[in-house]
Amino acid sequence: MSIEVASVVFTCPQNDQSAPGTFLKMTTKQYTSPHYSGDARGLTLIFSHGVGGYKEQWEPLISEVFRLQHGKAPHLRIHEAWSVDRQNHGDAALLNKEELAKSRPGGVSSYEWADAIAAFTQSPRMRGKRLVGLSHSAGALAIVGSTRAMELSAIPYSAFVLIEPTLVSPQEFRGRIEKTIMGYSAATKTRRDKWPSREAAYQYLKGRYPWKVWDPKMLQTLVEHGLSETPRGEITPKCDKHQESTCYPDTFAHFDSMKQVTRVWRTVPMHIVWGTRDDELVHESARGAVSDPSQGRGAASVTRMKGGHMLLQESPDQLALTVSQILDKIPAVPEKIPALDVEVRSRL
Repeated sequence: MSIEVASVVFTCPQNDQSAPGTFLKMTTKQYTSPHYSGDARGLTLIFSHGVGGYKEQWEPLISEVFRLQHGKAPHLRIHEAWSVDRQNHGDAALLNKEELAKSRPGGVSSYEWADAIAAFTQSPRMRGKRLVGLSHSAGALAIVGSTRAMELSAIPYSAFVLIEPTLVSPQEFRGRIEKTIMGYSAATKTRRDKWPSREAAYQYLKGRYPWKVWDPKMLQTLVEHGLSETPRGEITPKCDKHQESTCYPDTFAHFDSMKQVTRVWRTVPMHIVWGTRDDELVHESARGAVSDPSQGRGAASVTRMKGGHMLLQESPDQLALTVSQILDKIPAVPEKIPALDVEVRSRL
């Protein structure tokens, strides 16, 4: 199925971490199908990645979800999909490089990314569309957190799909989760991050955990879109390891996003996807707390998939099928057809 891709740069709103007159950019990509690009009765998907990720990591899943929803009722088709980079990840890291070094030595918090996503969802290009927020891992902090300053009646999302979300309470965080997250941060600082070529990077990564258990197309996507060439001709991640390491200990964003789930889950249907392995980041009791009615929270659905925390990277096609089945549960709403903005088109 043919999908068109448009690259769009979004200027983030001013925030408390900004020097007066300075702004970071959020790089985004828009995915549309020529079959449905003029029909906004369908769903508009917004994807946020985890720490160390980048917007293009969703492309294999996006292609498959478009295919799976093709031919279904108009309100179940994909009108468009958007994938966004955290301001110090992916292409945004390259675009914001000087400003990050000058004003963000401590990194970009999930709060700041959430504010950018909130502004994006309330921009003219999103007006009247049926938004579904999809996230992986810490991307949930930004997607759920984007509703933080919104009145419940003004929240633009029709649903959330949270894949292995790192939403935790202070009680659950302390201990195993905190130790794991801090371990990730420390390991990132010492990780190899330069290779003489993309092929050398591919060969190095495919023989090491966690990349060696990834679906081959996800590793290829990483090498193609997650890495860039330095002025000296070396290949390195677009998100440098200092900026990435600062994102792991985003402690209070984990807690506040859990509070936000408690606030919005009755307004925005929340669908949660967990892996079956309890051997990585979010252990079983923490998973249960996200949708525990006794703690004032709930979910429209909870799905278990074979795999661990990196479900997207390990099983993108199976995850796409799970996402498609979740999207089928979203009810239709009255027809709204806004104007469609498109820039810089290419083929996926």
